[in-house]
Amino acid sequence: MKRVTIFKKLIVATALLFTGFAAAAQVSFSVDAPRVVGLDESFRIVFIANAEPSSFDPPTMQGFDILAGPTSSRMSSTQIINGKKSESFEVSYTYIVQPKSLGKFSVSSATAVINGKRYSTQPVTIEVVKGEGSSGGKSSSSQPAAGNVSSSDIFMRMSVSKGHVVKGEPLVATLKLYTKMPIAGFEGVKFPSFNGFWSQEIETPQNIEFVRENVGGVIYNAALLRRYMLMPQQTGTISIDPSEMICQVQVKAAQSSSGRSVFDDFFSDYQTVKKRISAPGIRVVVDPLPAGAPASFAGGVGEYRMEAKFSRDSVNANEAVSLIITITGSGNINLIESPKVDFPVDFEKYDVKISDKSNKSGSGASGSKVFEYPLIPRGAGVFSIPSVDFSYYDIQKKKYITLSSGELKLKVGRDAGGGGAVYGSSLPAGVNKQAVRSLSDDVRYIKIGASGLRKGNSMMFGSLVYIIALALIIAFYFVALRILSKRIEMNRDVAGVKNRKANKVAKARLKAAEGLMKQSLNTAFYEELHRALLGYASDKLTLALSDLSREKIRESLSAKKVNEELTNEFISLIDACEYARYAPDGGGVEMHSNYERAIKLISGLEV
Repeated sequence: MKRVTIFKKLIVATALLFTGFAAAAQVSFSVDAPRVVGLDESFRIVFIANAEPSSFDPPTMQGFDILAGPTSSRMSSTQIINGKKSESFEVSYTYIVQPKSLGKFSVSSATAVINGKRYSTQPVTIEVVKGEGSSGGKSSSSQPAAGNVSSSDIFMRMSVSKGHVVKGEPLVATLKLYTKMPIAGFEGVKFPSFNGFWSQEIETPQNIEFVRENVGGVIYNAALLRRYMLMPQQTGTISIDPSEMICQVQVKAAQSSSGRSVFDDFFSDYQTVKKRISAPGIRVVVDPLPAGAPASFAGGVGEYRMEAKFSRDSVNANEAVSLIITITGSGNINLIESPKVDFPVDFEKYDVKISDKSNKSGSGASGSKVFEYPLIPRGAGVFSIPSVDFSYYDIQKKKYITLSSGELKLKVGRDAGGGGAVYGSSLPAGVNKQAVRSLSDDVRYIKIGASGLRKGNSMMFGSLVYIIALALIIAFYFVALRILSKRIEMNRDVAGVKNRKANKVAKARLKAAEGLMKQSLNTAFYEELHRALLGYASDKLTLALSDLSREKIRESLSAKKVNEELTNEFISLIDACEYARYAPDGGGVEMHSNYERAIKLISGLEV
């Protein structure tokens, strides 16, 4: 019994020890401070720890007057959700400071000792600007009266990381909202379509968060709305369309000067007004790539490295192996095509498998792209693959760079089943190496003496059945030739093929949208419906996706003498999809109505 008690105590002590280690591993010590402040503004700098410090060493704050602090406070909370208990604890040290002069000033690291270990915060740089309040004008925190919301109080701005690029060079477009006033909501959002660019959203915040930013010496609350990765697909000056939205802004309601109470300043009435704002369009100059691109140029623009190797150094004949080519770097990596590889005739080749392992960020696309070439060697021997070349345009060096893998070798042994020709053996012209088998099984000794042969049945050659069969074969040949000629002629008509397939493709995409509608996925449904309509227009009107502007669609439909009512309905439905993706959920009824509109519209265009 005594041994059992000691064993239990040992288990409890071990559990407490590991609990202490886990708690120590989760300790954090951070700082919370604004990045931009006004010269006459007093603000807080807070140092936060999630465990009790045994000591706190304050930072040095050059360029700031400390009005109060450090003031320490502690907060703990306990939550029980579905029977699971969670606890949190927080200790904060707060300073209230005010800038001494304009400029950028650093707040050094603060240090705290927690559980016998020292933790330090990251240094913080704070920019001090003049601001509106220090120029004798109204304070940046003042609210305009209802109906007096100006373009300097709230606006949108689209910016690009580069304004002058070459074709295929990636750039990042960022759309931000700047405001001095509280915002209650948005409506009528219209984002640009980026005609002439390959585009992809790389950052779409689910919850809009505002941070302070300095805009021309004025402090605004700025929020990221969208960030896009753009890759120009044509040359010249490409315009990015303006963005628009309607903001629901909260402003102080107008009050009469008579009959004011002392409590009016504490209980001011606010009202919501609508303000339409827009981000002006931007022009990007796109230069063509220089002439003289190598034959191995596959559209890569940026800076890359290449590695080529077989999945195995040696295999047996009729066994599968893969040649793996990995391209790593930054640029338009997701648009790179597979390098050309010349394999020996003895290799059976299959479709290339492509794995895109790139990631998109505010600085562009980077990562790797893997091309896997599945192969089955049918003969034995040592095979040499000519050097694989990959060329790209280096933006920094402004010239084409060619990467070479060098000669690749693969040792192929004989098939375990006895098959497989020997690579390099001497064979007569026209003989397939794969068909060669052991000669000892094919050649027999000459038999002498009586053959023992007897006369067989009469030959079919020249008989009536032979002539009828031959005539049927010839007739079938000419009929099949005529049918195939018509099919080849139809397939040469690319525009006709796209036109015939347009309705089929659109219905397939609408089927996917129908599934999303049944799941009540509002945003995903409208994105799929929008893609289906644009894809149908591209196939039906034989237009490239980069040319699918509303004006081009309307012009092409008019050229095909499509009813004006159907044309207006097509444009209206596209607008409805774009608005609905960013508007509040309209419910299943509205999704079903737009889905029925799409089916009716496509059916009308196919008549």
